[in-house]
Amino acid sequence: MYQVIPMCQSVEKQLNGVKVLAIRLDLDPKNANSMYLKNEWVNLHKNWKGKSKLEVSQIEHIAAYQNFYKLIGLNPKKTPPSVQNIIQRFLIKEGTERFPLIHPIVDAVNIAAIKHLIPLGTFDAECVEGEISLTLSIGGEKHRPLGSNSTQELEPGLLVLTDSKKVLSQFCYRDSEEQKITENTRSIWVLGCQVPGISIEDVIKALDESQVLLKQMFNLQHTEW
Repeated sequence: MYQVIPMCQSVEKQLNGVKVLAIRLDLDPKNANSMYLKNEWVNLHKNWKGKSKLEVSQIEHIAAYQNFYKLIGLNPKKTPPSVQNIIQRFLIKEGTERFPLIHPIVDAVNIAAIKHLIPLGTFDAECVEGEISLTLSIGGEKHRPLGSNSTQELEPGLLVLTDSKKVLSQFCYRDSEEQKITENTRSIWVLGCQVPGISIEDVIKALDESQVLLKQMFNLQHTEW
């Protein structure tokens, strides 16, 4: 059911023990109810409120992704893994006035990620050209970060997710504007990353959970690559 994103030889050698699972889903809207997702956030908040940032950072699953970030050249203190970042910014606080409600698709995937402490990513599959792979930037590739109006040139040696024509993301750090989820999105990729200390079963459970949540709002159909 889940596909493994191929890696170039140098990345595979560098990231021994790392595997990225992915699934492509076609979506037919039936009930895009943001209140349903807000209730999910409220329930998560009950589990996390009052915890300190230190407590969150020392949880075994989160620590495993911190180590992965170090492996790929990111500083987890400045750029914490996405799950840790969401918990610390929104869920450990006492109040429930502010949750990261972005788009029903993104919200469902984020909630699944928090429930299982497995970072997940999603983007519009119709904006992808050809096959997806993990590779290292050669330097000079054009990349417009999510939320930015300007394009930047990447430095060499960065871990990037690409399709046949462009950079999709600086992996685990900065997605691209070109394939972001919009109101017109009807086909998505959902990705989950296994790292040392995290079982493949844990990643599959998180990906499965994302589909359970999406099915509350969409009819889903799995599409082969």
